[in-house]
Amino acid sequence: MEALLILATNETPSVSLKATEGTFSFTGKSYPENVNDFYDNILNYLHNYVQNPVENTILEFTWSYYNTATSKIMVKIIKELKTVINKGKAFEIKWNCKPNDDLMIEKGEELKEILDVNFSIIHI
Repeated sequence: MEALLILATNETPSVSLKATEGTFSFTGKSYPENVNDFYDNILNYLHNYVQNPVENTILEFTWSYYNTATSKIMVKIIKELKTVINKGKAFEIKWNCKPNDDLMIEKGEELKEILDVNFSIIHI
């Protein structure tokens, strides 16, 4: 699969989806006017990826801000990628945030609690 790269805008994150490497990253802000329009191609790409994943899948988030609609999409992304575990593959999430960004640290800790996956909160 060819990589899917999307440049950031004022309302949408930079997205890097590299199936051949098993790395998927979202960086910046996410509050698109229509969250489904923005994330549909991304979800389709991930759905295709999990049909034949590599040994190690890494999902990385480096948010400065995201809205509630994005958080719902994030859950869909995580659920989709988490299915690689059923195929005997490794899956991990890296939640990058600044050490003084209490809100993002808290959101990362909340996700870590509810998800049954390898989840690291990394201070950058």
